[in-house]
Amino acid sequence: MHFVWEDSTSRPILVKLASVWDRRLILSGAHKLNSDVPFSRRVYVNADEPLEVRRKHTLDRGRNRAQSRGQTVSVSNDGVLSVDGNEYFCLKRGLVNRHSMVDTNHNG
Repeated sequence: MHFVWEDSTSRPILVKLASVWDRRLILSGAHKLNSDVPFSRRVYVNADEPLEVRRKHTLDRGRNRAQSRGQTVSVSNDGVLSVDGNEYFCLKRGLVNRHSMVDTNHNG
């Protein structure tokens, strides 16, 4: 689940539920958040994914973000994402260097 704070940053909130039934109830009702004006398009509920899947999604998002900024992007055969010649993310190790994604012409 993500909550948008006043400074417009998205921060994940991990919620542990007591049973599989509770998980089903939460996920099945999550679509109702879009009809509630204060939460519309601001709160997302997603089921937890295995570490490998989360890392693959992170690699894909990082690659797409850097490409949209016009940065030079490469992904090696062993799953290392490099941005402008600096290693940024690795499928095996996770985040390597957050500063590789920072482009001085862009904020964030």
